[in-house]
Amino acid sequence: MPWVQIQKAAETGWDEYQQVARGFGDSAPDGLIYHAAGVQEDGNWQAVSVWETREDFDRFRDERLLPLVREVLGDELADADPPPTEWFEARHVLER
Repeated sequence: MPWVQIQKAAETGWDEYQQVARGFGDSAPDGLIYHAAGVQEDGNWQAVSVWETREDFDRFRDERLLPLVREVLGDELADADPPPTEWFEARHVLER
């Protein structure tokens, strides 16, 4: 079953999200099924991602995301705690 990840950034805004996202281009990482992100009322970003496994996200985070955050936004943000995150296993999925 896929795993759903919900993140609500508390330290970075939409501009920072876009800077990192541009670094990935249009290619989805291995294991990512779906990703959607937008701006919260406070200007920070929020995202929902569906991964084949949590291990797929962990690998993506360690091998691609954190190095890119470090390159684009600097060591302080890369070394900070991750955005508040919720996970759950998707036991019921509908697709169009």
